[in-house]
Amino acid sequence: MIKNSIYSYDYHQPEGYRFSLDSVFLSQRVAKSLETYSNLGELKVLDLCAGCGVVGLELQFHLPEIKKIDFLEVQDIYLPFFEKNREQAISANADFNFLNMNYAELLAPNFEGLYDVVVSNPPYFFLGEGLLSPNEFKNRCRFFIDSDFQSLIESSLHVLKPNGKSFLLMRPGSHHGRDLIEEIKNLVHGRASVEIIDEVRGTDIVMLTKNL
Repeated sequence: MIKNSIYSYDYHQPEGYRFSLDSVFLSQRVAKSLETYSNLGELKVLDLCAGCGVVGLELQFHLPEIKKIDFLEVQDIYLPFFEKNREQAISANADFNFLNMNYAELLAPNFEGLYDVVVSNPPYFFLGEGLLSPNEFKNRCRFFIDSDFQSLIESSLHVLKPNGKSFLLMRPGSHHGRDLIEEIKNLVHGRASVEIIDEVRGTDIVMLTKNL
């Protein structure tokens, strides 16, 4: 295992696409928000749009008391890389699982209220807000293609327990005439509070807290 001062593990990743330090900084900020929790060992965490698992694994590195993390990713190309990353990161009694599915499937009844915390560095771009690459894999990482923004918010809220928190790293959207916070508030319809708690290199960390 190779460590350095920027991130915690020597991550295995698919050729042609690399995670950014945004994922690392998001994890550090979420860890700061959760560090005062007295029940870290009981939390169930979902890393949504997990890729090769960077956000969830970094979070657990900073808060090793967290033992249960599910990593949801629609692209199965990431699975062998996640498995290698899990091997170097896993700690005693840790329960890390890769869910190869579309996050829209989380709206099923069996996922309702299952998690205490959701973390996500989802695609940054809406279709029509940038140029598509000839590489389909890159496009699916960068754009809302496999599902849409509304489903991301709905599924994040659906899987949270009452008073659970979802941390999403999102571009503000102002340069495309959108107001990110107002969009999310309209989608949650008063079922959760919505606030920007920080920013990472021009992207906002948005926290949703589900109502009791």
